[in-house]
Amino acid sequence: MDVRTGSETKGDCVVEILAQGTGVEVETKNAELLAEGIRAVVGEALSELGSDAVAIRVSDFGALDYVIAARVEATVRAADPKGTRPLAPTVERGASERDRPRRCRLYVPGSQPRLLVGIETHEVDCVLVDLEDSVPLSEKPAARILVKHLLSAVPFSNEVWVRINPLEAGGREDVGEVLIGRPHGVCLPKAESAGDVLDLCELLTRAESERGIDGGATWVMPILETAQGVLQAEEIAAADPRVVMLAFGAEDYTRDVGARRTRRSLSFARSRIVLAAAAAGVQASDTVFGDVVDDDGLREEAELARELGFDGKGAIHPRQIPTIHAAFSPTEAEIERARAIVEAARQAEEQGLGVVALDGRMIDRPVLDRAVRWIRYADRLTGGGDRDA
Repeated sequence: MDVRTGSETKGDCVVEILAQGTGVEVETKNAELLAEGIRAVVGEALSELGSDAVAIRVSDFGALDYVIAARVEATVRAADPKGTRPLAPTVERGASERDRPRRCRLYVPGSQPRLLVGIETHEVDCVLVDLEDSVPLSEKPAARILVKHLLSAVPFSNEVWVRINPLEAGGREDVGEVLIGRPHGVCLPKAESAGDVLDLCELLTRAESERGIDGGATWVMPILETAQGVLQAEEIAAADPRVVMLAFGAEDYTRDVGARRTRRSLSFARSRIVLAAAAAGVQASDTVFGDVVDDDGLREEAELARELGFDGKGAIHPRQIPTIHAAFSPTEAEIERARAIVEAARQAEEQGLGVVALDGRMIDRPVLDRAVRWIRYADRLTGGGDRDA
């Protein structure tokens, strides 16, 4: 029986293992220009997989090399699940800083090559490649392999994360595969307890050790999207030092509690998540806004989230990035005020004054600390964000 992986959509390819023979057949619109290159990619992948003696047919629809290699690996491993070793390319990606700006997390389906092309060019703080909700069940094994190859091939300038499946629904397999590509972090959906986070962290520690990655280098972002998860927000936020951000998932949350998605219905969950994150010293990121053409609605919801204390917000389309970044970036007036507060504190210290005042108003320590954080945050944004450490 033939085994095949991939699709006939733009940017993808279909790879089949044929029942008889050996060799590589290539079907592509530009055979004279592309066929030999495709054969070389396939041949290299087959050699690394230890599966040279097979017959492969590749029907190409504009796939990049890493997509072809991923489809070949997924097809060969589907044909021989126990006898084929996974490809493990060398990836030079360092850890990111714990408190780096994460104003926007952009979700991208991990099973669709045409949507993955160029995602590293979007000027977003955090690309989040999705293996959960956007990937059909039948495509999940091939998707995690595709994401591994994406991570291995693409030099992301800012953070790249992977949202895995729940641990007992494919998440363990996701971790084992995608850690080869060294993402900066792993997003855990439907987190409901500190135990869920600790289970993931244990998997990450094991995977990092197996792949020569510094222990603790992979961050964790639990998504709270059930009643239980929201009620356990404090324990989840403080469960492990790997946790750097709590994220809110409103669609599943409203479904779980039987609510309509309104500002009032989400107010308790949002506030609880912000408070839990602040108490644990981690960031908080608001839910996605589902209407990609409603710029005013997105702006209003993003500004509300910032007022509540969130550090960022999710996005499902690149056009949402500028609005979200703007909402969670300090304004010129805010930065000027922060610098004035810090300068007033410096002068008070030089003069030996015990009280700091600006424009007739006393500046207490929390206000000064917030001003220092705003200045540091603004300086990092002006510098284009942190690069890999």
